Amino acid sequence: MPGWWISIQSVPNAPEDVAAEPCSRLATRPGASLEWLVEVVYSIRGEVATDPGGLLAFKQRSAPELTAATPEQLFQLLPRTGKSVASLWSHQADILRDYAQNFSTSRDLAIELPTGTGKTLPGLLIADWRRRSKKGRTVFACPTVQLVRQVVSAAKRQGIPVVDLSGSAKYWDTADKVKFESGRATAVVTYSSIFNVNPKITNPDLIIFDDAHAGEQYVTAAYTVNVDRGKHAEIYEDLIEALREGLNKELIMNTPSAGTRRSVDVVFPVLNDDWLGPLDAALSKLGLRDDKAWREQSFRYGALRGHLSACSVYITWDEISIRPLVPPTFENSTFSQAAQRIYLSATLGSGGELERAFGRPAIKRLSLPESAGRPKSGRRFVVFPQMVQGADPEALSRTLIELAGKAIVITPSDFAVSHAEAALVPANWAVFHRSDVEDSFDAFAASSNSLCILANRYDGIDLPGSACRAVVLYGHPNATHLQERFLASRARASAAIDERVRSRVVQGTGRCTRGPEDWAVVIVADPDTTTYLSRPEVQSALDEDLQAEVRFGLEQSETAADELIENVRVFLEQGEAWLTEAEPILSEYRSEVVRRQPDAAVALEVSASYEVLAVECAWHDDWQGAGENFHAAAESLSNARSARGYHAMELFLAAVYLNAAGRRNDLSAVVKAADGLADRAVLAATPATWMKGTMPLPGQSAKPKAPSDAVAIRALAKAVRATTNSGKHDKRVLAMHEGLADVSHTAFEPALSMLGDLLGANAWKPDGDGRADSVWCWDNELWMTLEAKSEHKPEGAIGLDDVRQTNHHLEFLAADLNAGIPPGSVSIMISPKDVFKSDAMVIAEAFTYKVDPETMRDLALSAERLWKRLITLRNIADDADREDAVEGALTDMRLLPSDVVDRLSLEPIRGS
Repeated sequence: MPGWWISIQSVPNAPEDVAAEPCSRLATRPGASLEWLVEVVYSIRGEVATDPGGLLAFKQRSAPELTAATPEQLFQLLPRTGKSVASLWSHQADILRDYAQNFSTSRDLAIELPTGTGKTLPGLLIADWRRRSKKGRTVFACPTVQLVRQVVSAAKRQGIPVVDLSGSAKYWDTADKVKFESGRATAVVTYSSIFNVNPKITNPDLIIFDDAHAGEQYVTAAYTVNVDRGKHAEIYEDLIEALREGLNKELIMNTPSAGTRRSVDVVFPVLNDDWLGPLDAALSKLGLRDDKAWREQSFRYGALRGHLSACSVYITWDEISIRPLVPPTFENSTFSQAAQRIYLSATLGSGGELERAFGRPAIKRLSLPESAGRPKSGRRFVVFPQMVQGADPEALSRTLIELAGKAIVITPSDFAVSHAEAALVPANWAVFHRSDVEDSFDAFAASSNSLCILANRYDGIDLPGSACRAVVLYGHPNATHLQERFLASRARASAAIDERVRSRVVQGTGRCTRGPEDWAVVIVADPDTTTYLSRPEVQSALDEDLQAEVRFGLEQSETAADELIENVRVFLEQGEAWLTEAEPILSEYRSEVVRRQPDAAVALEVSASYEVLAVECAWHDDWQGAGENFHAAAESLSNARSARGYHAMELFLAAVYLNAAGRRNDLSAVVKAADGLADRAVLAATPATWMKGTMPLPGQSAKPKAPSDAVAIRALAKAVRATTNSGKHDKRVLAMHEGLADVSHTAFEPALSMLGDLLGANAWKPDGDGRADSVWCWDNELWMTLEAKSEHKPEGAIGLDDVRQTNHHLEFLAADLNAGIPPGSVSIMISPKDVFKSDAMVIAEAFTYKVDPETMRDLALSAERLWKRLITLRNIADDADREDAVEGALTDMRLLPSDVVDRLSLEPIRGS
């Protein structure tokens, strides 16, 4: 008997808890023979034999599993379940045929099947075909547990063997795990089952990622450590202390300005080896506390430990995020060693978004030919309460939600969820949160007078028919994490995430209209998404149906609130009035539009490959390889006008890593080359100034001051020396604040010139009609004109005339001064309105920007703080010493002229 026991335990794929139970009985069975034992072994291996001795009721051995030449042919062999679909759609068969003929050996393949075309079944057929034909393990990955269960249900209806291995591995059913491990069923899992520090899914032959267009947030989460100032206060302070030398001085103050609180800084640990030890010590503390918020981040740090030099540290006053530019998925053997990875997506887009999201240098594409056409989605009536003149947008949004009876509300972040709940929930309505719908939306679908408010769930929600007739977008989805916030704002590099953002908006609008017979009102409730969808270049990149719906919605929203409410009522009734009056217009618009690829898409796709290679080099401490690949990425973007900010960032990353390579390998020529690249990056980034905090790079001398900065330093040094009456100065500052707090132009406009004076500019209001309300001139080195629309009401949109007026201010100023317009000069419109009409954006010049009055008030508070420090310098007798001290104050508080322009130019009127 001992020999027999060993035989059973050595059976491949026979876990102890399966083998041990029959063995315990074998040891005591009278008359047990070797032949009988062999039959038991077959059973443990998953094969079935008879019990020759009649001692156990073994089942008959089943026939070998059926195989097919192609996934399409496999569909015909699947057992009928009574619930399975009778046949494949023609486009599904076409995709499967193309895959089998041309892509079955491709390591990375993206398959595009638009919403409503049924991408789950082709994906499951490919997985099952490969499992049978290759005798390997196959995995079908979904973003959420809820989607896992939907896919498992769909597979079982079709007779495809699958097992649910979502959730923690310690709770997996042993029998299900054995079926997957032995290649007898496809495992359906969440992305997080693959992308974690210790994945329990082992050695798959194939991984299929469903909803891959939404994959970035789930993949990068595994390689991102987020330290929240509130939840991880001690570690936040330790990180700030570790990086203090590389941080802006105002950021580390206890009470920074509102602008500093919102701003995102970046630090590159590769530039200073002395930072690495303290950073590791601080982050290692995450594992010391038995707290979920700490434990989750500790697991993530496990993926980054030893590779901080390949990461960037994004810092705000509230949060710190540490991550590489793209996820280092090459380190994940479960992912990287799979023979094939397939990315299923409703929209593949272009621009290298998929490559960046999954950390792959190249992914082949398989999509339907244009001649195949696209299935119709349901009808959306997209409305924009922010465009309605004289209406409270939030109150109007609530009224429209009440008309619909319920709504799904999608926000970009958990922070925005609480704002949405306060702004949008009608009185006495029920609210569903993430935990209420984690397993199913059935309860919400059956409810009435209810809102479901979810953060960053633009995909994976299907509420067809009468389940829900309203979608609310509340918050522009271009800043779901700190890296996106940095790219979209400080770096002016939103081109790198445009495809990602566009996909979120497109998918979000379609949560209730996946079928051709569905209809739903889409309420774009926030100003940023309203402005985004108003831009012609954004509209032209949308699919033709959504282009027509957005155009129609923008036009219909420029009306009175009562009229918009009535139009929504008519739409929801889907009666003759809508069908005879609105549908013909939408059909006409649909016939006129053409979908266009963004101008930087091809260049961004080329750049993505180099970025992935650069991160891999940096991960393995090959700084020169990282720098050279970042430089190649930057060069591929050199002619892409709309990607100028991202081009500058790639140049700077090249400089950072080449600087590290040169210093550590004592290569002076490489250090010099890095310095030149950094200079090019600073110039390309204008008006952004985020690189200044990192300059000069280690081993390099300080750069000369910008001419406009030198003007401001001299002017303020003189003004400080001349300020002998603090009381008079304080009264002037108070008058400035009072004027900027007033909406009247007679008070607001003079206050603008006072503010300019405090920032070292020569500031005044020009005479004549059509001139700016204040101009700030730092000699003829840099100009800023300001058009004050302080008397605007917040509701409604800014029109053509206001933009045209702003366009000409610099031209008129040049004529007044008989001088050329200095490079980098800007024209600023100040208005409480948040949105522009489309025709106004079209005519806006590239140097025109918009800010709200609150931004100017915040700048005034910063100027007051600056002067509190400058006043202490007035007794420095030596001019040069005083100028040095003034320069230090302006630098620390980010109030040099270049900083001021950066601060006021975050929102270009015509878009990025």
